Amino acid sequence: MTVDLQEWVGRTKIEEDVASGERARRLAVLLGDEAAAEPAVLFPLGHWLQFPEDDVPMSELGDDGHALLGGFMPPVGLTRRMWAGSALEFHSPIRPGQALARTSTIESLTEKSGNSGPLCFVVVRHEITADGTLATVDRHTIVYREGTESPAGTAEGGRRRARSAAAVPRSDTPAPAGWDWVRTVRPDEVMLFRYSALTFNSHRIHYDHPYVTEVEGYPGLIVHGPLTATFLLDAFLRNHPSTVVTGYAFTAKSPVFVNEQIHLVGRKAEEGRYELEAVGPGGVTVMTAGVTAGE
Repeated sequence: MTVDLQEWVGRTKIEEDVASGERARRLAVLLGDEAAAEPAVLFPLGHWLQFPEDDVPMSELGDDGHALLGGFMPPVGLTRRMWAGSALEFHSPIRPGQALARTSTIESLTEKSGNSGPLCFVVVRHEITADGTLATVDRHTIVYREGTESPAGTAEGGRRRARSAAAVPRSDTPAPAGWDWVRTVRPDEVMLFRYSALTFNSHRIHYDHPYVTEVEGYPGLIVHGPLTATFLLDAFLRNHPSTVVTGYAFTAKSPVFVNEQIHLVGRKAEEGRYELEAVGPGGVTVMTAGVTAGE
């Protein structure tokens, strides 16, 4: 039976939680604040710690560690998924102890064909309220594509395992010129594990080396897209501590792997608007972002 994926457009679900100051403190520790105390307000992206995408029973997880499709998310039939980007609006801060509600709506579903084969883009609009007041709107874009198989792959446990055809990890390169500021990070295995634990993210590409290299065909563990986005916004706020961020949008361009150097750079584009990039080895742009703000 053919499934009409457009039937999923408009589907809605509501989840509730209480804003956690302890999770916010742990995020600050992860970002390098060794003496972090519970903050008065959550980091602007703190709602990602509250509503994990994979918060489902173990029986409802797929081979990749993500929640199975076909419930709230449409059964697109493509096995690889990536957080392609988000466009966020910040209306009011979230404080520890506030009652949160997230209303998620599948806003659109678009099927395309790319160089790597069929693609499916799903946009989910999340509206988060704190004590009944709108706090954050997050338009989250997810891209699905076909998995990688190799003729040399062998069947194991009913799943085809492919040899890695990806390049070896890349060497360090200098920070790019022409930016107002730069901050450099190097996420290691422990940081990736801690971020997965903090966000309850069970996607195996972030912690399972045999899976990510032999099944997905990458050279190593992949740094979470939202972690890179968090690094970028954190770097911006370190350089603009008095700025009130009202909007943040980012787009993932290329994967970056564990133990690779990432230069986080930014510059003022015009009044109230800033351009940010995460730049990997070889000068490869792995993420672009923009901040709108009021002083």
